[in-house]
Amino acid sequence: MLKRVAVLSKDDAFHKDVARAAKGKGIEVFGTAAAAKLPHATVAAIGDKNSAAALIRAASVLGTRQDQLLELLAEAIDCPERLLPGSSPRIRDHATRLAKALKLNDDDQLTLERGALLRDIGKLKIHNEVLLKFDVLTYDEWRHLHQHTSFGADLAAQLGDLKDIATIVQSHHECYDGTGYPKGLEGDSIPFLARAVKVIDVYCAMTSPRGYRSGKTSHAAALEYIKSESGKHFDPEIVKAFVTGKVAKPNRTA
Repeated sequence: MLKRVAVLSKDDAFHKDVARAAKGKGIEVFGTAAAAKLPHATVAAIGDKNSAAALIRAASVLGTRQDQLLELLAEAIDCPERLLPGSSPRIRDHATRLAKALKLNDDDQLTLERGALLRDIGKLKIHNEVLLKFDVLTYDEWRHLHQHTSFGADLAAQLGDLKDIATIVQSHHECYDGTGYPKGLEGDSIPFLARAVKVIDVYCAMTSPRGYRSGKTSHAAALEYIKSESGKHFDPEIVKAFVTGKVAKPNRTA
């Protein structure tokens, strides 16, 4: 995922040195005042006592550790449903490619990546007898399962540094035509990044094994389904970027 470094220095030349050292490494560098509130996912605030290259290396290590912790949390979310290891990181990788196809800014790219990775964090609060049930769910069980979006949004909001993904977690099961849940939002009333996660979540779910069905859908068939649901389940602008940007990648490990 994109990493962020705050440069705490009045030396413009040093700031430029750090920016040059970070070029091509997937690191966003920005200047900040000593008392400023740092944006989410900032891995380091640095001064000018060491070389710019060394500080970038240290920040990259810290950022990688943060990414690993989020991936560990994602694996814990996936584990009860017996999803293949790497299922959520696969969706995160699709989010990175979709962000590029949509030409998102760095802030929105990072939010999309983290929101895709932890989209189902609310399932940690769903009863296992519902989450793991292979038979047809009752109405009350469906209602409880659908609450995972609200549960997850509340969890993200409480975790401080994950507040930016709360709207994705809350709304990634909404449909463009208003037939989704939890609120039945329609069109542009659904947060844009949640609409983006909707597309990649469905594609990755279709092309991976799931306990509630036998087999999986082929890459080509899943793409055709995504295109057929443009303007219905999915935002047409996002579908166009998803297809023309060749975001979808077959699941080679499934």
